[in-house]
Amino acid sequence: MPSKRRSSRMRNPGKARRTRRLRRKRNPRRPSQPTNQQRVHLVARTSARLSACCLILLSMLGCDRSDPPLVVYVSVDEYVARPVLESFTETTGVTVHMVGDTEATKTTGLVDRIRAERNTPIADVFWSSEAFMTMQLAREGLLQSCRSPVTDSWFIEWKDPGNQWFGFSPRPRVLVYDPDVIDESEVPRSLEQLAEPRWRNRLVMADPRFGTTGGHMAALKTWYETQDQAGRYETLLNGLATNGIRVLPGGNAAVVDDVRSGQADIGLTDADDVRAANRLGANLAMAYVGPVEGVGTFMMPNTVAVVSGSEHPAAVQLVEMLLSEQVARSLAESTSGNVPLDPEIARDYPMLAVPESMVVDFNAAAIEYPDAVELSVSMLQNRGSDAAP
Repeated sequence: MPSKRRSSRMRNPGKARRTRRLRRKRNPRRPSQPTNQQRVHLVARTSARLSACCLILLSMLGCDRSDPPLVVYVSVDEYVARPVLESFTETTGVTVHMVGDTEATKTTGLVDRIRAERNTPIADVFWSSEAFMTMQLAREGLLQSCRSPVTDSWFIEWKDPGNQWFGFSPRPRVLVYDPDVIDESEVPRSLEQLAEPRWRNRLVMADPRFGTTGGHMAALKTWYETQDQAGRYETLLNGLATNGIRVLPGGNAAVVDDVRSGQADIGLTDADDVRAANRLGANLAMAYVGPVEGVGTFMMPNTVAVVSGSEHPAAVQLVEMLLSEQVARSLAESTSGNVPLDPEIARDYPMLAVPESMVVDFNAAAIEYPDAVELSVSMLQNRGSDAAP
C-alpha cells in the first residue's frame, strides 16, 4: 500500500510542476561562449593535464623511472617531424613522446601550454615551426641555455646569444596562386602591389595571431622601421583591408585550400603548404616577394630549445640532431622543402633556392611582434575577415 507522503504527491501534480518551474528559474544563466583566444588558453590547460596523465600511464605500463621518455612539443607538421624523431629514437634508443598542435592554433597553443606548466614543466624540448614565440619564451625565462660544441659553433645570426634557442632549416613566405587562373606576368612583384584595386576581394591570409603569419607581420614592421619608413607598415595593412582581404582561422593550409578551390586568387602562406597541396594533386604556383620590389622574401626558420626545468640527458642530444646535416638534408628532401642554412648543403638542392631573402633583425622583430600582430588584427578584422573574435 503506498505511503501517505507518496499518495499526497500523486494527488498534487500541479504543485510538483510549480516546484520544478521555480527550480529552473533559480538556475543561473548559461555563460557566454568563450572567445577564440580563451579557447586556446583552455585547450592549453586541459592538454597540459592530459599530457601529465599520459606520462603517468606510460610509467604505470612499464616505463623505467630511470629512463623516462623525452617529451617534445612540436608545432611542425607531423609528417615532417615524426620521421626525424623516430630516427632519433633508432639512433639513441631514447623513447620520444611527441605532443603536437592543431593547424588553426599552430605554435600558439603549445606556447600557452609551456607557460601554463611553468611551475611543473612537462616538455623537455620545444621544436617550433617559427621563431618569434620561441624568443618570447626565452625572454620570459621559460627556456634554458643549451651548451655543447655543436650549439656553441652554430650560425650566430640564427641563434640566441645565450644559446636558449637555435634557428634552422627555414622556409620562405610566398604568394600562392593558380597558374590556370593568373598568368605569371600578372602576379604582384611585392606585397605592396596587393593593395592595387585589381586585387579587391581576391586575397586571403591566415590569422596573424597564430603560426607564422604573425612573425611575418613583425618582420615587415621591423624592416620598414629600419628603412625609416615606419608608417608604410600601416599603409600596407590599410591597403590589404581596403581590398577586403579575408583572414582565415584555419592557418596557412586553409589559405592554400582557398586558392585551390577558387575562393581566392592570391594568398599569403608558407612554401611548404603549397608543396604539400601539390603533392596531393594541386597545380599551384608560388612567388617569392618582399614588401617592395627588389627586396627578398621573408625566411621563417624552425627553432629548437630546451624548456626550462628539463633535466633529461637526451634533450641536448635532440637539439644537436636537429642542427645536423642529416636533418638539414631530410627536411630539404621532404615535402616541406626547407632550405638548408649551410651553403655547401644548400648547393645540392637548387630547386629550393630563393632568389633573395629579406634581411631582418630577429631580435628587433621579436620585440615588435606583439604590436605588429595587434595592429594587423585590428586593421584587417574589420574588413573582409573570417577570423574568430
